[in-house]
Amino acid sequence: MPDGEEKDKGFDELVRDLEDDIFNIKQTPEEPPGVAPPSKEEPERRQTLPTLVDKETANKILEDFMKKEKNQRKYEVMGVELMFKPYWFFTYTCELIMRDNNKNITDSEEIGSRVAVDAINGSLADYLQDLLDHEPIETVDLADEMTQLGGSAKILEPKIGEDKLEKFVQQKISGALKADKENVSVAGFELMWSPVYRFWLTIKKKTHNVQIDGCGGYPINYDEIPLKEKTWADRIAGDIELLKNPKKWREFLKNKSKAIRSSVSSGKGGQSKKPGMGTVEAVLALIILVLFLYGLSQKPANFQMVLIAIILAVVLFWYMNHQRPKPLLPLPPPPFMGGPEGGQ
Repeated sequence: MPDGEEKDKGFDELVRDLEDDIFNIKQTPEEPPGVAPPSKEEPERRQTLPTLVDKETANKILEDFMKKEKNQRKYEVMGVELMFKPYWFFTYTCELIMRDNNKNITDSEEIGSRVAVDAINGSLADYLQDLLDHEPIETVDLADEMTQLGGSAKILEPKIGEDKLEKFVQQKISGALKADKENVSVAGFELMWSPVYRFWLTIKKKTHNVQIDGCGGYPINYDEIPLKEKTWADRIAGDIELLKNPKKWREFLKNKSKAIRSSVSSGKGGQSKKPGMGTVEAVLALIILVLFLYGLSQKPANFQMVLIAIILAVVLFWYMNHQRPKPLLPLPPPPFMGGPEGGQ
């Protein structure tokens, strides 16, 4: 290129720059090829515990919980939903101070741990941190987990904000440990979600909800479900459930041997407790058990013998349930000696 053309080109660029400065026009410099433009900072992605328990398994956990823990056998499941609940994880330290009757300090101890609290209702959920500490579980992205589930779950947002969190958990920990609030310090707050199955039940025409953790399978709000007292029919039904599984026969025999020992020890005291299993009843129960197991062990199983054993067990437990200690007979009155004249 001739020198004149180079000078003209430089002069033209100089004029353009001067015009840009006069009219305040700023040109965006072009990025060299292959270089991506700077991206905006992405928002922090929310983490959740993975969904390791499917709906069918959660149903079985619910059945076992209602039968074994609450003795509730007559209920109806109205519906179930999977939701992701938010939890605040944090670390606390607390100085426990022991005082005597005169409120003088005798000793002190510092304890601490990492726990979680429900970010909606504020209830403690220490099982979540225990699950993370003892199981090889890694958190996953909440959006990815929702995509994997096909959008069938819903995400709950926290109601306890970070601005009020510190004072709230201080009061929560101090109340649980019966310690002064000033002796509790908290730190390391982290918001995380966890999958929860919520079952809607009707028990005696009253609606309840049972929540099962979808990661570890723990019942969450078990205290809200009423406990039903066990009757003799419930005990028989429980024994039959154990006897259906040969692996649980040992547990059945262990329970019955405890009942025999307790009844014998109570009988030695001279006073019998409210209908328990006496020695005769215990022997009869073992005979019925042997009859039942013998009927099951036959190939094919002798269902007639099994049915007879069940009927005998029902009769025996009915008798034991209705047995009551007889009242002591009053002493006979002294013989009639007549009036004052009769003694002469």
